[in-house]
Amino acid sequence: MAKKTYRRPSKRKRRSTQQQILGFLLVLIVGAIVYLFLPEEELQLTPTYSSLQNEQGFYYYQDVGISDYTYTAQNLIGQALMLELRTITNDTKTLITYGDVRQALEIIDRDLNETDKLWGAYDNTMINAVWDQGETWDREHVWPNSRLGLNRISNTQRSIASDLHNLRAATGSINSSKSDRFFSDGSGGARTTTDGGFYPGDDHRGDVARILFYMAITYDYLVLTDDLDLLLDESYHYEVEGARMGQLSLLLTWHKEDPVSAFEIARNNRIFEIQGNRNPLIDRPEFVHLIWENKTIGDLAKPETVETTIFHLLTYMIKPRYFL
Repeated sequence: MAKKTYRRPSKRKRRSTQQQILGFLLVLIVGAIVYLFLPEEELQLTPTYSSLQNEQGFYYYQDVGISDYTYTAQNLIGQALMLELRTITNDTKTLITYGDVRQALEIIDRDLNETDKLWGAYDNTMINAVWDQGETWDREHVWPNSRLGLNRISNTQRSIASDLHNLRAATGSINSSKSDRFFSDGSGGARTTTDGGFYPGDDHRGDVARILFYMAITYDYLVLTDDLDLLLDESYHYEVEGARMGQLSLLLTWHKEDPVSAFEIARNNRIFEIQGNRNPLIDRPEFVHLIWENKTIGDLAKPETVETTIFHLLTYMIKPRYFL
């Protein structure tokens, strides 16, 4: 029988383990210093929004600090989450007149690369960023005006129909094609569909979905549905009974297939500067799954890493100061 030989652990392996321990201790020391010596207001965690998704397309749940505007919605799901988001979006919202929307769109729909152009809804047309009395572009209601439960809006009014989150710059031709149609399935460019709906184009699917989700959480009488009979029924247009849009299941698919873009983030920031509120379904896309897809926070948990473990530890260390 061969004689067993004893091998000492390599110095490299010992050093590697020691370095990991020292690194972890250093993080704890820094966290303790931050906790003990920095002013309380500087300890508030900076929002770290993410569009990371799992293999099924579901967005991971994000923990946020007490300074984040969605903090009161933490750990809520379903109807409770929707109601809290409704409070959040309405409490800071200051609507402008529908006439002033024209000048607002000159700012909020600017293309990220060509800043003298607007990125046109649905057909990607690059529009001159100056209102020209409707000659080349219109104010497009993504959730149609006729499906908002009120009469056609005038330029002097402030209402649900002047909410900037629901309005996009669009060429007259694409605006006419879309009209007050519901959204339907397709691929490629924007076009009307054989079922009486409208496909918004591959580049706009997710944007459209998140706009309609915002409208549904902000205004309590708006309804998202899959019922084609209801969506095709025009007898209640401009009435509350006709305040419905869809198709919901398709919008949920688009939300996963066309993730939050840099344009959406920039547009959300610009609207916040003018109107005072944000679209939380852009900042926290995982909320969609918790409201409309019966997901739990555990279902959307991101796999733990060393970094997230340390983050949670520091969060635990900091939080008690706010609840004493």
